[in-house]
Amino acid sequence: MSKELTILEKLELLIPGFKGYKQRELIREDDALVRRKVASILDDARLRVERLISSVKRRDITLALRLDDLRLELMKVAQMIRHATYGYAGLFDRVHIDEPELMRLLEMDYRLITQASAILEKVYEMNPTMEPQEFREKLEETFTLLNRLEDNIRLRERMFKTEEVSEGWKSYQ
Repeated sequence: MSKELTILEKLELLIPGFKGYKQRELIREDDALVRRKVASILDDARLRVERLISSVKRRDITLALRLDDLRLELMKVAQMIRHATYGYAGLFDRVHIDEPELMRLLEMDYRLITQASAILEKVYEMNPTMEPQEFREKLEETFTLLNRLEDNIRLRERMFKTEEVSEGWKSYQ
């Protein structure tokens, strides 16, 4: 019987080269790997949405316009995570990082990746041949998932800022 993977092991499987912030000199690199992975998933979702727009606009222009809104939001959130605060500032300026803080960061990173993946899955559930109402529901569910992801990106960024580290961790718990 196999044991369940830890958050760190799951992240290491999802992100090639990820070291789990174990080595101080690789903290910035690990942070960038996480952010690039999330942005890449969102880019994949955006590309799928762009293809959907072409198919849907022939049947329902208002639905195509709403899809275009999603495309723009996906671009915005992908850029937001790409340009978020790097991991060498704030939290990692201190000499020692407590294990609970590190675990919360790893959990947050895993949450961002799983949320981005859920968005991609939801986008792939949208099919131009489905009923417009069902399509709209899936579209709105995708917006909800994207808003949650955006909130967590902001929370993660606050965690990296020295003066807000404590508050960021408290609001995450």
